[in-house]
Amino acid sequence: KNLRATMTRLTPPSPPAGTLRSAATLLLLAIYSSTTSHGFTSHLPQSIARPTLSNHRGLATLDAAASAAPDLVVISPPGGIGEIASVESALLGGSVRWFVVSAPGAGGGAAEVALTAETLSAMERAGGSIELAGASADALLVNGSGDGVDGTSSAVATWCRGADSILCTYDGVMEEKRRVDRAKTAEERGMGNEENLIKSAVRVAAREAVKAASRGAVKVAVLGAGEELMMDGKEKKKGGGLLQGLLGGKQLEVPETLGEALMGNVMVVRHGELFGASASSPESSPFIGGPRIEPTIRDMYTMRSIRIDPTISLSGNVLSGEGSKTNRLSMGEAASRLALRKISLPSNLSNAQGQDDQDPALLDISVTSFSGTDAPTEDEWQTQFTRLFERLSSPSGGATLFTAEFGSVPNVRRLAEWIASKWAPAILRSYDIAGTRVGARPVYAVQTEDNVVEIVWQELVNFQPVTSGRMVITVEETGLTAARGKGDETKGFGKVSRVPLPGEDILVRRLGDAASQAVEKGLATKAKIASKEKPKPKPVESKPVAAVVSAPAVESSPAASSSEAGPRSAGARRSSERSRGRRKAEPPSEE
Repeated sequence: KNLRATMTRLTPPSPPAGTLRSAATLLLLAIYSSTTSHGFTSHLPQSIARPTLSNHRGLATLDAAASAAPDLVVISPPGGIGEIASVESALLGGSVRWFVVSAPGAGGGAAEVALTAETLSAMERAGGSIELAGASADALLVNGSGDGVDGTSSAVATWCRGADSILCTYDGVMEEKRRVDRAKTAEERGMGNEENLIKSAVRVAAREAVKAASRGAVKVAVLGAGEELMMDGKEKKKGGGLLQGLLGGKQLEVPETLGEALMGNVMVVRHGELFGASASSPESSPFIGGPRIEPTIRDMYTMRSIRIDPTISLSGNVLSGEGSKTNRLSMGEAASRLALRKISLPSNLSNAQGQDDQDPALLDISVTSFSGTDAPTEDEWQTQFTRLFERLSSPSGGATLFTAEFGSVPNVRRLAEWIASKWAPAILRSYDIAGTRVGARPVYAVQTEDNVVEIVWQELVNFQPVTSGRMVITVEETGLTAARGKGDETKGFGKVSRVPLPGEDILVRRLGDAASQAVEKGLATKAKIASKEKPKPKPVESKPVAAVVSAPAVESSPAASSSEAGPRSAGARRSSERSRGRRKAEPPSEE
């Protein structure tokens, strides 16, 4: 039987300074702790009111000072990856605090979180725990008046004090918006802006949690494939970062990205098209439409295999970057393992992707799901991350865009010269490339070494051409590879771009034609595919014949041999003529 904890909305009457404001709508729900096996235990700071719980026993209210600092703080909208990561972290033995950011003026019924008895028992055996609290987006975005202290934000900082890790995600925003829209009219739905407000509130809560977290805390941001990819935290959108406080408050500065909110050194885990649901969602049932004679099983149970790659490669490779799908269960498991330090990180991680100290992204990876009914084991997770770190430590920093294999290259220098002097100029003069009029574009190709060709991107900065990026093509004796390279360091392009360069996808597609032309022109030989040898038939082993003991010979009179000559062979003739074949003579009549 599922144990359900319903979040209740409380409006504290006339709170003193430093507590939640009267306009703040607080969402509180039951907290499971490994210290009790009969119910839930509340560990909330004094600035957050005691929750009202129903249908549960063993409730107790403890002072915040008595509660130890959490291993992980998760900040997210209700449900989605935030709930999955919280539960998975508790199953791994971590002490988790999940702060839920709901839509402003949430209506349409209270949100629920459901945990099965098996999950609760597994948490207790692992020594993990979950504590939950939350606030509406408008409460987090309202600045107080008078002393200028935001009560809700300070309550978040108090509740998250001393956290070892922080995990933030936007997943669940659209589901929360649809839940609130059910209680609105059609006109009110068109005027709503809940999506942007919830995302802004998540960033504000993340900023306050980072300020109160322990020094050297691990920071993980779960984002979409193209979400906040262009912004590094240094670039800001025009106009902004300032929101006029709701309900008559002051202007509040809101971070533009999660990287900025988490104040650098962030591990970004990206996903493709998400599918699957958390345990509290009705869509978490394995069967679509219920059990049938021929049931249809949801993809979240049939696509559990995963692959982890650098985001640079996925965004540069058109075939891999588009159409990828990610299971929410796998995303929650990957993010929770990074946050709880279950994955061994290399010491030179900050230099592996060419990042500087001020870059907010310490690691930027993508998770893709594939067919498979078995969830990854701990060894498989470690193997995937080990392969990832090996790619990041390569000279290309994981930004490999194209790879072609040859049987052999007779003259490496000659093939590189052909690419630089014949193939690349023809492609750069094509309409698809030369027609680019705004921004950066590939301008020329140069052979920097005997086996290295660079295609250079330039753009105008203050009416001066500046190198903004490169494509480095390396020719080897068994193939060629193309990787994205950095631009001019003195002009602010000293690191590898995380997004595809303009026209890069065209060059990647044309490199396949270049490999075929190289084989046709005799510059390389085609790679031979090793054919599988047919298994030879096994020789049939003759079974050993058992020895048979013969019986003693019995003496008998010698018989005539059948091979001896007969009477006719000796010249004897028949004594009378045979009647066979002749008609017998009629006997004479008596007359």
